[in-house]
Amino acid sequence: MITYLYRKIRKTLFLISVALCAVMLMAGDGNYSQTKKISLSADYITSDELGYIFVVKDKQLSKYHPEGKKMYTYSNLYAGDITYVDTHDPFKILLYYEAFGQVEFLDHTLSLTSSTIELYKLNLELANLVCASYQGAFWVYNPMNFELVRVNSLLEISERTGNLQQAIGLTLEPNYMLERDNFLYVNDPATGILIFDKYGSYYKTIPVKGLSSFQVFEGRIIYFIGDEISIYNTTLNELNSSSLPWKDARSVSVSLGLKPQRLYMLSDENLFFYNIN
Repeated sequence: MITYLYRKIRKTLFLISVALCAVMLMAGDGNYSQTKKISLSADYITSDELGYIFVVKDKQLSKYHPEGKKMYTYSNLYAGDITYVDTHDPFKILLYYEAFGQVEFLDHTLSLTSSTIELYKLNLELANLVCASYQGAFWVYNPMNFELVRVNSLLEISERTGNLQQAIGLTLEPNYMLERDNFLYVNDPATGILIFDKYGSYYKTIPVKGLSSFQVFEGRIIYFIGDEISIYNTTLNELNSSSLPWKDARSVSVSLGLKPQRLYMLSDENLFFYNIN
């Protein structure tokens, strides 16, 4: 009983922290203080809820401490460039290589936890999107069938939506997806962000268009365009935006699991670390 109450209190405090961070992010300029700058060239960055930063450059993934220290690297020279990294579970990181139709899972030290998964063996070789799911599973979008497919940890298909164009009446060309808090978010730049439940049943569409990526924290969709950060509350259907420290970043990521919360911005030559004050 005590353990259950502790978990409930901890979750409540985290929700309050996320909500307060959203308020601070929307408060405007002057809420960011730069703590570090590292010279590096990369394709894009992402972060996990513990504040660690993951830097992708071609075939290599590097992990950095929130204070800026480089910790681990990983590369698979036979799988091509890394298409997508899903760090929602800091201890089971998903890598997807679209060119070779391969999926890998890494632990927190960027070491392989199992053999490389070949999607052609699951008849999913034409997939163009992959993201992590709960309990070690992953979702795949198959553009040939316009279908979402969930593959469990035993590499068995546990859920499939069937043809989405027939099911929801929309012609989709999604470019990004992720699962958070038992909901699957699928982005179509022309339509918006489609939300499905953990079984693949369509829930609703968020009318935010033109995106290439985003983050989700407790029902809030966070995305970056130019010099602005925007937060869309999917419960209240409210959108708020404010300015970032500078514009035209190659890639941006936030981490709300730390105190203070962190903002990371990648330019052509540097990675910048900010506290959200």
